[in-house]
Amino acid sequence: MSFAESITIEALEADPYPIYAELRRSAPVAFVPAVNLWFVTRWKDVESVAKSPDIFSAAVGTSPVERSFGRPTILTTDGEVHKQLRQGVDPKYRPRTVASYANDLVRSIAEPYLDKIAAHGSAELMADYFEPVSTLALARSLGLADVDMPTLRSWFYGLAQGAINFENDPKRQEIADAISAEVGAAVRPTLERLTREPDDSALSHMLHDGMPDGSIRSIDFLMPTIKVILLGGMQEPGHGAGSILVGLLTHPEQLRRVLSDLETFVPKAVDEGLRWVAPIGTQTRQTTRPVELGGVTIPAGAPVAALVSSASRDESRFSDPDRFDIGREEGNHAAFGFGHHFCSGRFFAREQMCLALRLLLERFPDLRLVPGKEPVFRGWEFRAPATLHVTLGAN
Repeated sequence: MSFAESITIEALEADPYPIYAELRRSAPVAFVPAVNLWFVTRWKDVESVAKSPDIFSAAVGTSPVERSFGRPTILTTDGEVHKQLRQGVDPKYRPRTVASYANDLVRSIAEPYLDKIAAHGSAELMADYFEPVSTLALARSLGLADVDMPTLRSWFYGLAQGAINFENDPKRQEIADAISAEVGAAVRPTLERLTREPDDSALSHMLHDGMPDGSIRSIDFLMPTIKVILLGGMQEPGHGAGSILVGLLTHPEQLRRVLSDLETFVPKAVDEGLRWVAPIGTQTRQTTRPVELGGVTIPAGAPVAALVSSASRDESRFSDPDRFDIGREEGNHAAFGFGHHFCSGRFFAREQMCLALRLLLERFPDLRLVPGKEPVFRGWEFRAPATLHVTLGAN
């Protein structure tokens, strides 16, 4: 049995990084039966897959995203359909637009949670801070003003069960299908209102932007992509921020450096944390023809996982890649992907992470991990600390 054939889902969920390191060394392109995917693990190959839509199509016949959310989605299309979806999604999340609203939005959501943490004296920061801020900021930017945080978190966890269900587990699919239907029913009335009364929300832009006068994109056309945005937009900032903070709390000398100049070093910590632990691990593609890559031939019609998480720890690009180091000066990470499917919400996600961490560290500069409750990371497609128990230290 080859190494790739011995890989299990449980081992990937527990810690994929040693597995990726061995694959980069011995089998950089390999079929992994446990998840029915060809894994591509080296930076240059991952980038090549993501930037070659004629050979590696975003339309994947076995896509768990489409199976769970419907089609088309912004993740699983190329060409004109993808262009139409990006044309609607991009306006709310361009850098200058994000700069005009993100600070006030994130601060207004974060500060009440920080007040609760201060009153309590300790926190489990994933559930008590990072996930609520991330889910609410995304929902409010979309224009979902009335959906509460517990509902949003249940949506996230339910949608995620479908998106990562490469093994086609019927129990996971049942959960995802139920939540997908719930999301559709909850979001549709807002979309119907916005068809008649457009505003500056992301959902309104998706309906109207780039369309001829008097016409809109159909709700059914947009709904699968809205579910993708809800999942990715809730996942990346909240879980990314949690991983970044773990990196700082387990490297006190780096945390002291960040605290000495939050404006300079929080963004550096964010970029290094996204390299160190990618919140979303793959860009999935399907070959349009047989193709040689990494010394092997991938057959036509094969599902391929371009592992951005592995690329960001490629030894050929990053020295000592498993080490968290905010002083690293070795170029960009791969966490937001490559090519024309480069994450459309990357500016909003990064700004959210910077703001959430800065507000937290300004308020509680003496944060400490709770002994005996050290954070444990889980996941390979979506990875983050399952919990993050802290005390507030001297404060």
